[in-house]
Amino acid sequence: MINEYKLLDVKYKKLEVLHLSKAVLIGSEIYRNSQFGGKHPLSIPRVSAVLDLIRAIGICDKEEYKTGPCAKPELLQRFHTPEYISILKKTEMSQKISQKDAKIYNIGSLSNPVFPEMFKRPATSVGSSLLAADLVADGGRAYSLGGGLHHGMSGYANGFCFLNDLAFAINRLRELGIQRVAYIDLDAHHCDGVTAAFPEDENLFIVSAHEDKRWPFTGGIDENLVDRFLNIPLPSRCNDTEYLFIFEKLVFPLLERFQPEALIIQGGADALEDDPMSRLSLSNQVLWKILTMLLEQSQRVILTGGGGYNPWTVSRLWTGFWAVMSGRSVPENLPSEAISLLKSLSWQRQTMPKERLLNSILDIPQEDQLRNEVRERVEKMSVLHKFIQN
Repeated sequence: MINEYKLLDVKYKKLEVLHLSKAVLIGSEIYRNSQFGGKHPLSIPRVSAVLDLIRAIGICDKEEYKTGPCAKPELLQRFHTPEYISILKKTEMSQKISQKDAKIYNIGSLSNPVFPEMFKRPATSVGSSLLAADLVADGGRAYSLGGGLHHGMSGYANGFCFLNDLAFAINRLRELGIQRVAYIDLDAHHCDGVTAAFPEDENLFIVSAHEDKRWPFTGGIDENLVDRFLNIPLPSRCNDTEYLFIFEKLVFPLLERFQPEALIIQGGADALEDDPMSRLSLSNQVLWKILTMLLEQSQRVILTGGGGYNPWTVSRLWTGFWAVMSGRSVPENLPSEAISLLKSLSWQRQTMPKERLLNSILDIPQEDQLRNEVRERVEKMSVLHKFIQN
């Protein structure tokens, strides 16, 4: 099947059938050359640091990498309102917005500031995730590094997200004949934008394991719905033992019951121990293990980025994600070039991280006690989803 993106800034022909032996990494230099500005949490090296670290370690062949195209306004209007897309593009060009429009579209706020690439950068995330959907349609894996904008709403910016690439990826899979899709969100924050985009879609199973009582304060246990929404509010300091228990006892059995034709995984890094935007205590090793197990659930898998606000923990997690996606081992020892790269990263909140974040890509496992409150939540959600534990 050959398909051209006629509404992208770059014409992209769909690759010939990609079977499971190959995965594709999708990135762009726009993430290196743009910043949200000031002290914004996203004004740190993320995608660029991951690409540099992957190359320093030597775990990506030339043919495995694709540059993500930038989606044009006409394409973006298939999900976002024309008025919002027009304002977003106009504001990028003028670098100013009226008070009235700022209030309507939530642009110019601390969370969603005006900056030079405020249209092109998220539009590239959309183009990248659309490309990922095309690449996996006939079977395969694709990693859209700059994707994962799960808070984006159809008519306004929300939670650092100006657009919603995940909604486009889901809809694109449907256009390609793939109906039953499972969306799994590993971010510390609930995927309110994805949930709002598909409120009554019986062929979409949305799973979100996020921190309880954390912005956007949605995704509570009372918002669960059988084979539609599996919302798992995680208690503060949730550790590897508890996280793995939740997935093994609840998520994987329910995914098996749903029988998805494709998986889309939002791989946010803000649930990690050293991230400043949550109070969860996961290691990257448990997230790599979860991804490995998720890859067994479908022959079509899209992985995206997401949250993550510590440059060292983000770059190490996402580099390991690529190793898992491409069937490589996560290296225990880093070459000197990779160590130098990690040492060169900067963050206004911290001049230099803990030594262990510089010399190895592997976190120390956060294995600890399985608390009763976690068991009780899993039991309650099992009842809500009409699933009987063995």
